[in-house]
Amino acid sequence: MSSTKYPPDATTDARNRAWRTLAQGLAVDVAASVVLAVGPAIAGADFAWTKAYWLTVAGLAAKSAVTAVVSYFARKLLPPAA
Repeated sequence: MSSTKYPPDATTDARNRAWRTLAQGLAVDVAASVVLAVGPAIAGADFAWTKAYWLTVAGLAAKSAVTAVVSYFARKLLPPAA
């Protein structure tokens, strides 16, 4: 039998929410990256793995990381209503 504490303490809950937020954000980033790469290929447009493409992908990933950090601190500082 597990000894899972419910509700979890704020730090554990904040960490869990931050990881879920990061995973969800990265899933959206991967989907956007695929669309940015596959869309022009299907349309017949010239596509190249340019610096601009990789900067866009990096910007999307950075956005996800920042969102996860904000999620963590938001949970720690502003707990949900009981």
